[in-house]
Amino acid sequence: MRRLTAVVVALAVAAVACGGGDTPEASTDFTVVMSDFAFDPDKVAVPPGEEITITLDNVGSVEHEWVILKDGVQIAEESELPADEETLLADFVYWEAEVDPGESGSFTFTAPERGFFQVICAIPGHFTAGMEGRLQVVRPDEES
Repeated sequence: MRRLTAVVVALAVAAVACGGGDTPEASTDFTVVMSDFAFDPDKVAVPPGEEITITLDNVGSVEHEWVILKDGVQIAEESELPADEETLLADFVYWEAEVDPGESGSFTFTAPERGFFQVICAIPGHFTAGMEGRLQVVRPDEES
């Protein structure tokens, strides 16, 4: 019995270390519900280099954005974002879309080649309130 328990524990540790259960299945078409102040789901996975269609459904009472930050850009607080929109778009943003309250929209973008990307709502106060997620670019053979 101890041996079986040790095997189960080892498999669970390996799954966590590899992101098991934490990585959604890669898709080229998905929906994110934006509320005041969260994304659902907050983690999505896409295949590399593919055209991705995302439907953003804003059920909140204010405008929200779904902003993919560039590879290597990770923020811990809003003060790390430049106030100048031109610098923000040029140096921080990979792709973004915004949706008015009570509205939804369908958008397309080309997925990066691979990696993990922070997703935020860049409207002042929204990231601080909890609007953060993750986009993972994963090949189907890498999914756990």
